[in-house]
Amino acid sequence: MKALGTVGIVLLVLLAGGAITSNLLSSDFAIRQTNDPSGDFLTATPDQALAFLLVTGFIIFNVLGAGLTVMLVFWLLNWQVKEVRQAASP
Repeated sequence: MKALGTVGIVLLVLLAGGAITSNLLSSDFAIRQTNDPSGDFLTATPDQALAFLLVTGFIIFNVLGAGLTVMLVFWLLNWQVKEVRQAASP
């Protein structure tokens, strides 16, 4: 019963988020990139593309660094556990 309630709450949150997003996009609160009817909103300027690549690279570098640090910590902890177990056994 709790699982069904959790699924219901998640669905309500998703529906509310979709309604809010739809309302924001249809109102004047959305940022208008161009007033030209033939303008393409999917095209990025060179500055935007460079910023995207730099931010993406920064995020990937930091995620990999954090993952490698956690891997090193767990490897060292496991190594210490193995040492203690070998020393304790006769």
